[in-house]
Amino acid sequence: MSDKVHGARCTACKRVLYPRHAVCPECGGEKFEPVAIEGEGEVLTYTDVYALPIDYETRYLRLAIVEFDDGTRATGQLEDDEPKIGKRVKATIGTVREIGDQKIKGLIFTPF
Repeated sequence: MSDKVHGARCTACKRVLYPRHAVCPECGGEKFEPVAIEGEGEVLTYTDVYALPIDYETRYLRLAIVEFDDGTRATGQLEDDEPKIGKRVKATIGTVREIGDQKIKGLIFTPF
C-alpha cells in the first residue's frame, strides 16, 4: 500500500484535480499524470457525519474540504476538536477505516 494519496495533474494546464476527472474543468484536457496530494492548507468547510455504516467503531466522522497552498482542493478526515473555517491544517496519510483485517488509507487533516 502506498503511503501517499494521489490526484491527477492535467498535462496541458497543470491544474491538480482530486479526485481525478475524465476531463479537466479548466482547459478541457484529457491527459493526466499522477501527483501526490500533500502539504498544508486552509479549511474551507467541514461537517460531522453521524449516519455511518453499522461496522464503524466511532460515533461520527468529521470531514473537511481543504484548499492547499497550491490551490488544490481535497476532502479528508479532520482530526480537530475545535474546528474553524480558515484554520491552517496539514495533510497526513493514515488509516481512515478498517474492514476486517484490511486498513483503508486516506487523507487526514490536523491543525498545527
